Amino acid sequence: MLKSQNNSNPYLAKELHAFAKEKIGVEVLFAKEKENANRIILEDYSLWKEYILNSEKPLFTAFRLAVAGNIIDYGAHSAPKDIKTKIEQLLKQPLALDNSGQLIESISKAKKILYLGDNAGEIVFDKMLIETMNHPNVCYATRGEAVINDVTFFDTKSVDLHSVCKVISNGNNAPSTILEICNQEFLNEFNSADLIISKGQGNFEGLLHEKGRNIFFLLMAKCAPIAKLLQVKKGDQLIVNRSV
Repeated sequence: MLKSQNNSNPYLAKELHAFAKEKIGVEVLFAKEKENANRIILEDYSLWKEYILNSEKPLFTAFRLAVAGNIIDYGAHSAPKDIKTKIEQLLKQPLALDNSGQLIESISKAKKILYLGDNAGEIVFDKMLIETMNHPNVCYATRGEAVINDVTFFDTKSVDLHSVCKVISNGNNAPSTILEICNQEFLNEFNSADLIISKGQGNFEGLLHEKGRNIFFLLMAKCAPIAKLLQVKKGDQLIVNRSV
């Protein structure tokens, strides 16, 4: 039940998706789409890894793939039919905002990193980025329940994410990170991390006003209001730190 017109977009999306699942009687509305997205990226895993490792700046290239993978989204829009071709096209476009140099420095100094996941499919690129960072203390957070095509703890098993980092659930069913409804395990990780890497527009909207923390947002601006807020164009790709 929607409580107020003053609720945030991620909170409203949470309520609408829960309502749809109840009415349709299906627990995971985008199960096939999520499986297909993971399969498409996984089948070329070695090729994408080779692309990263053979580049002049492997870590920056891994960032770019992680951001481009954010196109796989059934909430903001329909994911492209040819996902791989679209990602290749996005990699040719420059970042509209690029704080990757600051992010690389933060990774080198961080004792503990929290990585906030977003969608299925792009989680494979998240895994590649975590492998490329080669940091000893990374925790990856998923959604607590199925919502749109966002990643859950169950989805991380199919891409073997557990082999490269610790994985937890944030304990709620919003397509975002809304701290007020996250579980204590997640909050402990969030409050103790000295670097937070946040994937996707949903997480950006949830943490938009969270100040005093070292948060880097890796996303694509998927709607006009967010693009305007960030002073970019709709569809632009970004790596930005705006919380410290």
